[in-house]
Amino acid sequence: MRASVRWCVALGFSVVTTLASRVTATVTSGAAEASRGSFTLLTYNVAGLPMFVSQSDPMHNMPRIGALLNLYDVALVQEDFAYHDALNAGAHHGFRSQPVVPGAKVGIGDGLNVFSRLPLSRVERVTWRACSGRFTNGSDCLAPKGFAFGALELSPGVEVDLYDLHMDSDNAPADVAARAEQADQLASFVEHRSAHHAVIVAGDTNMGDESESILERFLKRLGLTDACRSLACGRTGMIDRVMYRGSATVELRAKDFVVDSRFVRDDGKELSDHHAVGAVIEWVRENRVARR
Repeated sequence: MRASVRWCVALGFSVVTTLASRVTATVTSGAAEASRGSFTLLTYNVAGLPMFVSQSDPMHNMPRIGALLNLYDVALVQEDFAYHDALNAGAHHGFRSQPVVPGAKVGIGDGLNVFSRLPLSRVERVTWRACSGRFTNGSDCLAPKGFAFGALELSPGVEVDLYDLHMDSDNAPADVAARAEQADQLASFVEHRSAHHAVIVAGDTNMGDESESILERFLKRLGLTDACRSLACGRTGMIDRVMYRGSATVELRAKDFVVDSRFVRDDGKELSDHHAVGAVIEWVRENRVARR
């Protein structure tokens, strides 16, 4: 059973027994306008639901998660709902998105935030138009889930458009249909906002085997590469994904992909009901003429 977000009843998921090696920070320093470099990127659903609906222990886990985010140059988190201050306090990144202030109507934000050592600017957020379930099927409609966009500066004059997303959960036909609409909405936004730009799309896609056709269409439409699949990671059904494409000005390539075994408590238990997924992204400045 794949992991899914629950608002009224949270579901755990089985722990994968084979854990990959550790990823370490590799931000390239030196020349003011570097021609190549690499950075580490994390996507992690931190399970920050309020204690009374969570099967995790976010009040105690969040400070540890915040400290562990420092292992990565860029960290994209989802479900950063009720304990953002605790998560934020442990992170040392110089650039961070500002969390959505919970609205009077919904009482909770979108849970999406980015922590980065690389300059991050022009952050904006978009809520999904489609969702499935208010008190059933993951209860996704109880929060304004969606995606967040920001421009990540790799070097002066070299940018990547960064997307952090959290899609509809659960496996009912209505949930799969909602994910299909969300994939189309995000693809349309990327086509408009990030035309001819290098792009990284990462987060909790909730697209497992039952959504394979949706994922394939999404990747093909935007010309994205799934980092896990490109490196033959053996986890094609993982729902926490890192996807990317280059541009005429910067080439991107995933060099490594891991499920990070360090995101555990002292007693060895997982800090979230999702795995922490890390990747090393290499980039090279290109001089090709931009497509018209």
